[in-house]
Amino acid sequence: MAKSRRGRGGLPARRTTTEPAKQPHPTDLPLHQEETETRRVIERRTAFWEGPIPPPAVLREFGDVVPDAPERILRQWENESDHRRAMERGTLESNHKRGVQGLWNAIVFALGALCTANVALFLHEPQAAMVLGGGTIASVVGIFIYQRRAATTAKPTASKGERNLPTRRN
Repeated sequence: MAKSRRGRGGLPARRTTTEPAKQPHPTDLPLHQEETETRRVIERRTAFWEGPIPPPAVLREFGDVVPDAPERILRQWENESDHRRAMERGTLESNHKRGVQGLWNAIVFALGALCTANVALFLHEPQAAMVLGGGTIASVVGIFIYQRRAATTAKPTASKGERNLPTRRN
């Protein structure tokens, strides 16, 4: 006895039975019946592109589905580009302001330390004047030398998607 149930969407579900499957014997088929073969072809396409906007053919396909889609996509890309440029400009301006502020702070600190060293000399404290004045000058000179070396030895970093791998030498 075979049980039949309805599956999703009202389609017949898989039949389960305890009886063996009955297939017609080749001699039971009429001689004039042709064997027909049914094939299903399932095609799967995947498309991708690199860059901010799709290629023109894809834009046209979008336009076939939604009439103003290509204009909307291009407008969105333009707005995103403007936003990115504004953010980069803001970052550059902020870094510049921070650098200028750091320089002014360093100048005020160095001048304050040198003034304190002069006061120590005036008060007949040469050891304190030497530590304050010499330490200040040495640290300022050291920072400038370090920055010059760091700027000349800076290596370019790998771009997005590239990796820095060690190379083998024979």
